[in-house]
Amino acid sequence: MMNVVGKGIGRIEGVEKVSGRTRFTADLTLPGLVWGLTLRSPLPHAKILHVDASRARRLPGVKAVLTGLDLPDVRIGRQIRDLPILAREKVRFIGEKVAAVAAEDRDEH
Repeated sequence: MMNVVGKGIGRIEGVEKVSGRTRFTADLTLPGLVWGLTLRSPLPHAKILHVDASRARRLPGVKAVLTGLDLPDVRIGRQIRDLPILAREKVRFIGEKVAAVAAEDRDEH
C-alpha cells in the first residue's frame, strides 16, 4: 500500500473516454425508459403563489408533471428531516426543487 502514496496513478480508461468509445449510463436506452428532470428555484427565498404545469403536461412525450401540492407533505433530509420532496408554499434556497417532469426524451421545449 505504501508504494503508491505520493505517486501518480495512470488512468486506464482515458483513451476510451476522449475517443468517444466509452458507453455511459446516459448512452443506454431501454424499452419504456423515461427521463426525469426537476425545475429548481433561481431565488434564495420566495413564496410560491401558483405553479401552472398545464402547458408542460400537454407536451408530446410528457408522462407526468408533479408539483409540491401533488405529493404528500413528507419531509426528507440527511440529518434533519425538514425538506419537502418538492417545495410547497415557499422556497428556502437557490436550487430547491419546485417541480418534477418525467418524459420520453430529454428534449427541452
